[in-house]
Amino acid sequence: MLTLGIWSFGRDSSAVLVDETSIVSAIEEEKLSRSTGMGGIPRLAIARCLDQCKAKISDIQFAAFPRRLAISTLRETRFRLQRTLSGSGAAWTHSLGRNFREAAQLRQTRRLYGASTPFLFFEHHLCHAASAYYTSPFERALVLTLDEFGDMRSGSLYLGEGDELRLLQPLRFPNSLGWFYSRVTQLLGLRARRDEHKVQWLSKDGKPDFAPAFRKIFQWNGAGLPVLNTRYFGREPEEATSFTEEFFRDSKLDPQAVASDPQLRASLARSARDVLEEIVLAIAERYRKEHSVDSLCVAGGLFLNVFLVRALETRSALKKVYVQPVAGNSGSALGAALLARKSLGCPARQSLPHLYLGPGFSSSEIKSVLDNCKVIYKYPSGEEPLLAEVAQLLLRDKIVAWFQGRTEFGHRALGNRSILASPFSEYVIENVNQYIKHREDFHPFAFSAPAETVSQFFDCSPNCRFMASLGTLKPGVPAALERFAFEGRTVRVHAVEHETNPRFWRLLHKFGERAPAPVLFNTSFNLFGEPLVSDPREAIRSFYCAGIDALAIGDFLVVK
Repeated sequence: MLTLGIWSFGRDSSAVLVDETSIVSAIEEEKLSRSTGMGGIPRLAIARCLDQCKAKISDIQFAAFPRRLAISTLRETRFRLQRTLSGSGAAWTHSLGRNFREAAQLRQTRRLYGASTPFLFFEHHLCHAASAYYTSPFERALVLTLDEFGDMRSGSLYLGEGDELRLLQPLRFPNSLGWFYSRVTQLLGLRARRDEHKVQWLSKDGKPDFAPAFRKIFQWNGAGLPVLNTRYFGREPEEATSFTEEFFRDSKLDPQAVASDPQLRASLARSARDVLEEIVLAIAERYRKEHSVDSLCVAGGLFLNVFLVRALETRSALKKVYVQPVAGNSGSALGAALLARKSLGCPARQSLPHLYLGPGFSSSEIKSVLDNCKVIYKYPSGEEPLLAEVAQLLLRDKIVAWFQGRTEFGHRALGNRSILASPFSEYVIENVNQYIKHREDFHPFAFSAPAETVSQFFDCSPNCRFMASLGTLKPGVPAALERFAFEGRTVRVHAVEHETNPRFWRLLHKFGERAPAPVLFNTSFNLFGEPLVSDPREAIRSFYCAGIDALAIGDFLVVK
C-alpha cells in the first residue's frame, strides 16, 4: 500500500511517498530541477520517489494534496468582497490569475497521474498539523500551525489525542504572523518569502528598539488570537504591500535609512523577532491552560525560525515541544500522505528518526560519473582509511565537501550533503562565508557532534537532531568554540546519532581523536543561490566551482 503526498501550489513543490509503516522517500522539486523555490507540478520529485521503491504511478492507492482549491477560492472571494470598496483592481486581477493558474495546474496533474490514481484534498493547515503531531512521540498534545496563508488561513490550533486531530481555532487571513514577518523582510530590502532565514540571523546582532511600534500591529480577539491592525498596512494585504506612513511616524523610522544602516536593519529584525515570540508564547500559554496539556507540536513556515522554537522550549510552561523539521510548505506533503494513509485504515502515527529520504547512489553509479567527468580520484580500501584521510584533511584546516547516502529532505544539511570544516581553524568563518558560500558574515555555523557526547559541550533539546532549534555552550568547553557563540552562549547544534548516520558519526569520532573535541562545522553543500546538491554530477560541479579543498563522495575521495 502506497500513498503519495504532493505539494504543488506555490513555491517549494515536493513529493512524499509512504507505505503502511514508513516514509519511503521524500524530495523537493528544486533539488532535482536545480531551480531554487521551484513551484508547480513536482514531476521530477514524483518520478524519483517512485523510482526509490521501484513502483509505478498505478501502484499508488491515493495521491493527496494539502490544499482545497475550491474552498480556498471561495474564502478569498468572500474576503475581497468584504473589502471591495477599498480594494484595488490589480489585487483582484492578481488573485483571479493565480486561482486560474492553480486550477489549470490541477487539471494537468489529473491528466498526468489521475487516470488510475484517486485524488484526495485536505485542508492546508490540517496537513501541517498532521505532519507535526503524527510524527511526534506524544499521545496527547496541543498542535499549533502558523504560516503566511494556506487555504486563506494563517494558522490553526488543534488538539491531538491518539490518532485524532480536533480543530480548536483557525487563524483567518489577514491576521497572519507569517505575512507580517514577510513584510519585515521586505522592509529590510530582502526578498519576501525567500530571505526570512536571513532576517532571523540578522536579528542576533540587533536590539529591540522598534518592538513597541511592532506591538501595535496586532491586537487580540476573544479567542486569544492576534488580529492585524490594518491601518499600518491598508485594507488590502498583498505581497507588494508594505508599511504605511502611519507606521513610520509612530516608530520614528526613516525608511530611506534602512538600506544603508546595518545596525538599524539588525534592530528592526530583532524587534520583529521579539514581538513574534511574545505573540506565539501567549497563544501557546492560553491554550495550554485551557486544555490542560503540557506537550506542543508545531509546523508551518514560521517554525523554520529556530529562535522561535527555542523560545517555546525555554520560556514557556510547556514540558515538551516538537517541531516537524521540514516545517514549510514542502513538509505539508508529508501530512497529506499520512492523512491519506489513515483514510485507508492504516495507522497515521509515523516516527521520524531521520530525514535521509531523498535519492541515494551506489558506488558504481558514483564511479561512472567521476570517470565521465575525467576526475582524478582516490579509492581508499575501506571506510576506515577514507575516514582517516578526511579527518586528516580537516585537522590540517582543509574544507571538505561530504556527499554520502541519501539526500536530506528539507533545506538543512544533516551530514549527507554537507560542507565540513574544523571549528578550531583560525580563519574558518572567512574561508567558508566569503570564498565558498558567498554570504553575509551574520550567518552562524552549526556544530555537529555525536549525540552521546553532545551534552558534554552543549545544552540542547531533541529538536537539535534536525538542527531545528538552538543550543547553549556549557562551561568549560574548548575556548575555540566560544568565539562562535552569539547572544551570550547561544549556538546552532546538530546532534548526530549512530543509528541514523553511522558514517558521519564515525567521522566525528575520528576527528575528535586528535582535535580538542569531536565537533565539526557543518553547512549545506550548495553554491550561492542554489538548492542543496542531490546527485553526484551536481556535487562535482559545485566542488570545482567553489573554494572547497576535497570531496568525499561515497567511497571515493577527490582532492584539489
